Amino acid sequence: MATPLVGTAIITGGNGSLGSEIAVAIAKTQPYVHLLLLARDIRSESVKQVRERVRLIGPRSFEVLKVDLANFNSVVSFAELTVERVHNKEIPPVTLLINSAAMSSYVSDHVTRDGHDPVYQTNCIAPFLLTVSLLEAFRAGDGTPNGGARVINIGCSAMSKGTLGYFEDPDSVNLQNGAALSAKEGNKRFGSSKLIMSAAMYALRRSLVLTGNFSLNIYTLDPGGMTGESHLTTATPLSVRMAHSTRTGLRPVLRVFSKSAMNRASVPAKVIARVAFQRDTVENWGRERYYILDSEYEAGSVIPALRDHQQMDALLGKLMRQIEIGVKGMGSPSSRISRLSS
Repeated sequence: MATPLVGTAIITGGNGSLGSEIAVAIAKTQPYVHLLLLARDIRSESVKQVRERVRLIGPRSFEVLKVDLANFNSVVSFAELTVERVHNKEIPPVTLLINSAAMSSYVSDHVTRDGHDPVYQTNCIAPFLLTVSLLEAFRAGDGTPNGGARVINIGCSAMSKGTLGYFEDPDSVNLQNGAALSAKEGNKRFGSSKLIMSAAMYALRRSLVLTGNFSLNIYTLDPGGMTGESHLTTATPLSVRMAHSTRTGLRPVLRVFSKSAMNRASVPAKVIARVAFQRDTVENWGRERYYILDSEYEAGSVIPALRDHQQMDALLGKLMRQIEIGVKGMGSPSSRISRLSS
């Protein structure tokens, strides 16, 4: 008799340099987890490569689906389909969501069809929307460490350069379309999108804890500096490409200069796969954690804004309003968002 699958692990950017390595690491260590990778182009060579790598590991439950994080409709359609598949027992409940996909850009881009900066929507609003829209697909928790699901958001050192109000600053949003951005400004834009996403996710976790009877742990993991190219980087200045290939990764706030911080993507991927499935004590589960590779910190020591509860409530409300407007009229996820934001 075959061993039943124990859960579904969703990885955004599943064909990216980090996302694909995470998928391989999970496939090697968790043979009874259904791997569900998300990619913009499921016919790309990178998708073929990750399929082949997983296939060579051995028999695994594995699929890749098309999702465009720069399109709210694409995100919500996937979430609705996934909730339906879980309810119909086509796939096991979602026990893990890894928000790995990210976009960086060094030009002032046209807004998306949903009206947002594409870096902000891809890196921040879309993973937040995906998490909220998948709530009914996550395994219902019993309040114990192994009774719920986990969301791991991939952070970065650039968060230390970001600000929570970056995408509302007139100097940031009123640039002419196509205008080139300096390396400093492009990094601040990227870091801000990651900072806002991470802070809003911790605020969402607090909201779920307060409302009770839903066991979903959410935290951020900074993989450190990595070699390799992103599939979602546009118009990167030469200075940034050169710096990326030579500098060490810098820990946000907790700065540590270390040559070992520059790794191949497979190194942090193994850490992420281990953290994603490690057993927790009830005490540890209740803490807000931030990981830098496998070192664990209190989230508030890395993201000081988390200590300001009023600011976090306001940030959560803002993200809720943005995604509620984006999915208005799209069905059940909208009603879940309305309940959370009320």
